[in-house]
Amino acid sequence: MKKNLIERGKKLIYWYSKEKPLYLLPFIFFSLFIWILVANATYKFLNLKKKEKKKKVIAFTSLYYNGNAKAVYEYMRKDKNYMCYWIARNRRSFLDVKRGGGYVVYCYFPFVEAKHILNTDAVVTNDSFLPILFPHKPKTIQLWHGVGPKGIEGDDYTLCDARCVSSRYTKRRHIELWNAPPEKLYVTGFARMDFLYNYLKIPKEKLLEEIKIKNNRKIILYAPTFDIGLWPWGNPYKEFEKLCKWCEENKLTLILRLHPLAKINKRRLKKLIKKYDGVYWLDMPKEPDTMKLLAVADILITDWSSIYTDYFLTKRPIIYLEVEPEYYTKKRGKPEIPPEYRAGEIVHNNEEFYKVLNIVLEEGNRHKEKQEELLKIIHGNVDGKASKRVAKVIEELLHRA
Repeated sequence: MKKNLIERGKKLIYWYSKEKPLYLLPFIFFSLFIWILVANATYKFLNLKKKEKKKKVIAFTSLYYNGNAKAVYEYMRKDKNYMCYWIARNRRSFLDVKRGGGYVVYCYFPFVEAKHILNTDAVVTNDSFLPILFPHKPKTIQLWHGVGPKGIEGDDYTLCDARCVSSRYTKRRHIELWNAPPEKLYVTGFARMDFLYNYLKIPKEKLLEEIKIKNNRKIILYAPTFDIGLWPWGNPYKEFEKLCKWCEENKLTLILRLHPLAKINKRRLKKLIKKYDGVYWLDMPKEPDTMKLLAVADILITDWSSIYTDYFLTKRPIIYLEVEPEYYTKKRGKPEIPPEYRAGEIVHNNEEFYKVLNIVLEEGNRHKEKQEELLKIIHGNVDGKASKRVAKVIEELLHRA
């Protein structure tokens, strides 16, 4: 237990350091410590547990304003029966919600919106439930942020009242691999897929304008997982620059989308990318909406990232960089999606990569049928209504309370 708390503390500090300077950490700890004291005292003094409310209050959160939590938040905030608000963990998310006219609480200084937090009936998240903010125990709904082939240790299902999964197949995997309680698993589909489903109906030019990409060339999206870093083979910076040059020579646009946990030299990478007009570095702080990037990309290059399962909906080519399969499928834990479900072109070195990239540009998607088959297995019927199904789960839990 003690070891687990230490690990969670380390992870919290790491995530904080990705967004804000470490010298502010003592002030943040002090702020949250005062909040815990004030929130607990206020909740007990006002006897909020027994007070009836006109509207149920629902909190939504994620590392950035994106993903499944955002999709459900934007769907439910239109319902006058609920008071929905977002808990922002960084400045970008705070401003995004404000611009959209939504209610938002800053995670590290929650006093301003204390009324919402102390009256929260449910917390909906892509990852953490942020229990430190709540003196009571609201209902908890876990949506998670990816369904893919990377091994995981499983989940602590005691932390949530409901876990929404992408399909009947993934529900079965949770039960078989991690002994998940079936009554807590709800097959809703991934709500963020509603965004991609709708983006694919919008003219590409409009989406390009929104993400500020200036040309109409074919677009390659390179989105590796965090363990890989920048590039898996050879010197990562030299090899990535080789790809930048190759794209420029072949009149292609390249978008780099790194995982928030990727360990890279940001200054060096920024300097490298500045040399090329057709290369865009669009990480989450710059463009939180991954679905928008998937919608405009003509080719996806990835490795063991779960991003490919979402990209199946586009019916476009995928190239997988095959790196350390033993590590991803065994040492890390059991994968929710088996590695053989990576339909597309799998390459093992730089030479194979460029050979296959040329083939894909000439022939298009050679694995379209298999990808369509796997999309149904992994994501079920993608119909643009997953957010509505998640909302029903939340409503059911709240009425049960």
